[in-house]
Parts: sequence; structure tokens; C-alpha cells
Amino acid sequence: MADEQSIIIKRLNKCPHVAHGGAWKIAFADFMTATAAFFLMLWVLGGTNDEEMKAMAEFFRDPTVIEASPSTLVESKEAGQTADAMIDMGGFKDAPKGTEGDDDGSGKAQETAQMEAMKQELEQKIEQSPTLNELKEQLKIDITPNGLQIQILDDRKRPMFGSGVDLPKDYAQQLLREVGTVLATTNNKISIAGHTDSSGYHDSSDYTNWELSSDRANAARRLLLEGGVESLKIAQAVGMADTVPFDKENPYNPRNRRISIIVLSKEAEDRLKSLSDAPLIENLSEQTILNGG
Repeated sequence: MADEQSIIIKRLNKCPHVAHGGAWKIAFADFMTATAAFFLMLWVLGGTNDEEMKAMAEFFRDPTVIEASPSTLVESKEAGQTADAMIDMGGFKDAPKGTEGDDDGSGKAQETAQMEAMKQELEQKIEQSPTLNELKEQLKIDITPNGLQIQILDDRKRPMFGSGVDLPKDYAQQLLREVGTVLATTNNKISIAGHTDSSGYHDSSDYTNWELSSDRANAARRLLLEGGVESLKIAQAVGMADTVPFDKENPYNPRNRRISIIVLSKEAEDRLKSLSDAPLIENLSEQTILNGG
């Protein structure tokens, strides 16, 4: 028995095959989705023109600006009124509005709507008139934080004024009168500024770009009055010479010679008034007493 070999039996426990994790599949799917979206964006942008690109850029600067107000998009079921929210949540009431339709009661929305209406009316007049339609490239109309700005720019081929002359040419006079017929409907104050390029006169001349720009602003004021604007609505008519060029890179550009008309917003009107208001007599008396006068 001692000569017999011991038999050793080894048993191997085979572990079941462990499946690999599937997290990489989710990451890969996300990557493919993002890639597809990226190429779709490139394809869409490749088919857009400059105007559409500008509109998209403006949306991303201020995504709250849309063509129609939210109240016209979704109607509320409560009391036949409209909801401010894009989606009617059912049971949630709108926040109280101001007296002029704005959240703060400032009336800015109504004021902006009026200026937008004037802008469209003016553009329509220019399109309907063959004479004025030839000048539309020299007319720049924008709604700015200060109000509705109308700039009548000069051009080498069709100048608004003769060289060194403050009287507008016939077509420029007609354009300013048409602008006056549109602005006659506003209750806002109007600012008029004359601008020149940097081409000056002889050093010995007493009549400089300051006098010329001021005279041109007053000529524009008179033509606006002929168009129907009340004189009390004119807040100022000033000459700026070449201090505020339209083309800052080229101060001698003819387009720097222009008339700038602004239908002032209430805020801009208040700022202008605060700059030009004279001190009260009581304040002058107090200051005289303090100074020992």
C-alpha cells in the first residue's frame, strides 16, 4: 500500500463571463447626436442670406424680442383674456400690468410701437414717391435708445446741400417736408442736428463748419414746420460741425455731411431737459447769499 501513488484531483471553478459596461454606448450616441446637430447647423447657415444672419444674431443678443407679443400667440381660457405666458398654465393669473400696458407703467412699449409705426409710414412714403425713392440709399432710419432717428446723408452724386450752402436742394426740401408730415403726428419732442465733414474753410474765414452745420439744422427745422410739425415740438436745432462723424474712419467722407432728426423718447427728452434747464431763481438767490453778494 505504501508503494501506491496518491491521486490528487483538482477541480476548477469556472466563473461566468462578466459582461462589459454599456456606458460607452451612451457616450458614443451623444457624440453622434452632437455631430449630426453640428453639421445640420452648418447646412442651415450655408443657405441663409445676410439679412437672415443679422436677424439670428439679434435674437441671440436679446431672445425676448419677437415679431408678435406673447399675448397674441396663446389665448387664455380665463374670462376671455389673454395670458402673458407663452403657454397657458391653467389657473395661474398674469401679473398686474402698469397703467400704460408695461409692467412698470412707464408706457415704453406704447412709445416704441408709435415710433415703429412712424418708421413704417415714412418708409412707405419713400417707396411710393419716385423722387424720394431715389434718395432711400441716403436715408437711414433706426429706432435707438434715444428714440426714432432719421439721418439724411449726403452723397457725391446727389448732395443734399451745395458746397458751403445752408439751403437744401429741391429734392432734399421735398424729403424733409415729407418727413415733417409723418412727424407731425407725434407728441414727442424733436431734436435736429446738422453735421459736416472735416473739410474746412480758409483759416481766416469767420464762417466755419460750426456756423454752416447750425444754419443747415435751422433750414431743416423750417422745412419740418412746413411739413406740419408744430414749432413747440422742436426741442433743439444745433450744429455739431465735424465732431460726430458718421464714418469715423474717414472724416472726409461725404456721408458725414448729414441732417440728424430724432423723435426723442421720454427718457431722452428728460436728459436733454436736465442739461438745458436754467436754475431756479430761488437757487440763484441762495447761491448769491452764500457767496456774500
